Amino acid sequence: MRRRIVLVVPGDAPSDRLDHYIGTHAPDMSRTRAKEIMSSGLVTLNGEIVKPSHTVVPGDRIEVDLPELERLSAAPENIPLDICYEDEHLLVINKHAGMVVHPAPGSYSGTLVNALVGRGVRLSSVGGSLRPGIVHRLDRDTSGLIVVAKTDESHRRLTAMFEAREIRKTYLALTWGVMGESAGTITGPIGRRRSDRKRMGVVSDGRPATTGWRVREQFPYAAFTEIDLKTGRTHQIRVHMSHIHRPVIGDADYGGVRRSFGDVPPNYRRQAERINNRATHQALFARRLEFTHPMTEACVELATPIPDDFAYLLSLLRYPKGETGRVLGIDPGEARIGVALSDENRSLAASLDTLEGLEDSAAAKRISEIADENGVDTIVVGYPIRMDGSIGHRAMRSRELVVRLEDTSRCRVVLHDERLSSAEAERVMKEKGERKRGRKGRVDQIAASIILQGYLDAQAIQR
Repeated sequence: MRRRIVLVVPGDAPSDRLDHYIGTHAPDMSRTRAKEIMSSGLVTLNGEIVKPSHTVVPGDRIEVDLPELERLSAAPENIPLDICYEDEHLLVINKHAGMVVHPAPGSYSGTLVNALVGRGVRLSSVGGSLRPGIVHRLDRDTSGLIVVAKTDESHRRLTAMFEAREIRKTYLALTWGVMGESAGTITGPIGRRRSDRKRMGVVSDGRPATTGWRVREQFPYAAFTEIDLKTGRTHQIRVHMSHIHRPVIGDADYGGVRRSFGDVPPNYRRQAERINNRATHQALFARRLEFTHPMTEACVELATPIPDDFAYLLSLLRYPKGETGRVLGIDPGEARIGVALSDENRSLAASLDTLEGLEDSAAAKRISEIADENGVDTIVVGYPIRMDGSIGHRAMRSRELVVRLEDTSRCRVVLHDERLSSAEAERVMKEKGERKRGRKGRVDQIAASIILQGYLDAQAIQR
């Protein structure tokens, strides 16, 4: 069964695109959803199926057949969310790989929308009962930052900003092959393939799409790539990288899962095969979002650390024989940053230094220098989660430091729970009888060593 919506364009209506007209005038409908329904052949204009860009004129009769799913609503579910920003108008969430954004055939539960509804907060109604607050999407297996609207007005403004390309989205990817140049731009219209309507491709009648890229690190058979989306087409990065024969590692739909390695230098083929086997999904995530707040006009700049599965593949590329260097431990306090260093066997932690009076960028640079000086390949940053498991200001600062360290060093950077490290450091110093006056800087160093030792012990247990 389907629910039919009939719209007749009034005589005084200005000219408009069909998808925009439906998204504006049909109840519980967005322009994005209108395009999705049109791609399934469920919209007719005067009895004919036309493109979303077709211009409507007064007197046109539009018929929309909504699938049965549209009559449902997303059930609330208690699913933890990694919230990077929230105010009364919007949220920005770090979505994990494997999570679908909204309910759809085959994914009726466990979605981001189910988790949002489960939080009990107000969400925009523009997207309808199955897509409340959803302004844009990320693929199921693409992790990273996604914006959610709480109010209808913020939803409409954010949608307009995305369409006007006023929201900058930066991704990180691991791609097969040698790029040849340090940076470039890919252009090519993207649309559904005639031979397989479930997959996208660069096709002559597709929508214009532009993708900018630059190489952060080049390996003998793969690259660590930063990608700047100029447009926002379905599967754009995956399609464009495949189009230039540099598919995203692990992308089964667009050539990122290899069957042969004849083009890989012989001495690297076993490593490439290992990377191929360990990539369970596309190595792609939305690293950064930059936009002007739609309601307050404040500048919003957010970035999220590299997820563990991506970091693991990157580490295999950097260190084919495994991580064998020392490990650095960091306790990021408000005024000081404690630093600790492991021994060569990666089993014991010792206090090293205290950094004072440094902003995050300068601190990241100095920590990276210390890592280089001591043969470090892994940096462990204390993550001061609150006792109830929630994330506060100090935890967000740790995440920001991790992002800066990932941008300035070649080390794998790990967040490690440090909820009790400072208290334990104070206890240790009291037992040693150290005077309180000179204790502040030492507390940070000892806290860093406690954080690092906890990480080293956990790794030893896993081994």
